Amino acid sequence: MTVFDPDEVLVVAQHLLTRNDEASNRSAVSRAYYGVFLRARDMANISDRHPKVHRWTLEHYEREGEKALAKNLRLLRESRNDADYATDRHVSQQDTDDAMRRSRQIRAQLQVIAGREKYRLERGNKVATTNPPA
Repeated sequence: MTVFDPDEVLVVAQHLLTRNDEASNRSAVSRAYYGVFLRARDMANISDRHPKVHRWTLEHYEREGEKALAKNLRLLRESRNDADYATDRHVSQQDTDDAMRRSRQIRAQLQVIAGREKYRLERGNKVATTNPPA
């Protein structure tokens, strides 16, 4: 059971966009990544806090055939790394808009996956109850 909804981080990212200054732009990009990364990691049942957890999460979705999701997550992480560490470049409003758009795409992809999983579980339960073992 989680006590924190990672979607709340996306709300913070959206709020930061209203400030339109360099620090807020950088923070918005970072929050846009972490909002979807935490959800993706949790859905992959990865609880480790190891420094490689970002890579492990990407690799999980690649193995599951979710290559578009993994690619979007990787690109957003690269944007987050630039925003967090590249002090020699400007993070523009366009950069933050792109990060928010990509985070919404990832969130939608995760919702599709969650829906498929729920359907499989429900379908499995129906089959199990309608076809009891002989």
